[in-house]
Amino acid sequence: MYNVSVTNNYIYSMFMDGGNRIIADPHGGKAHLTDWGNHALNLSWMGDINFIDLGKKKLDPYTDPKLPWTEATFGGLIRYRGQDAYFRYEGQGQVDLVVDDVGSVHLHFPQGGMIIRLDDLTVS
Repeated sequence: MYNVSVTNNYIYSMFMDGGNRIIADPHGGKAHLTDWGNHALNLSWMGDINFIDLGKKKLDPYTDPKLPWTEATFGGLIRYRGQDAYFRYEGQGQVDLVVDDVGSVHLHFPQGGMIIRLDDLTVS
């Protein structure tokens, strides 16, 4: 599992899993969420930040021995407004998330991560 540190500089509170539980107040509110798995954080009027716990599953197109962190045991995926971020870790992972005053999300993965491209919809 991984932990998530949140700083919310947005003008609205941040909620969890579509409910009414406030995770971080506006204008600098902070939260530290431990042993995080599959959850969503809602930014009012912006949408959900979807956290997907991949466990040991790797995304093959984004696994490369030249990038050692991509071969770490555990991984996760964060999806927000058509953008995707992939991260991997050993032991206890960490995700640092900062929402700025206009609702843009900034992520940091101390053990390694990157922006990737996943299709939201395909037709065959």
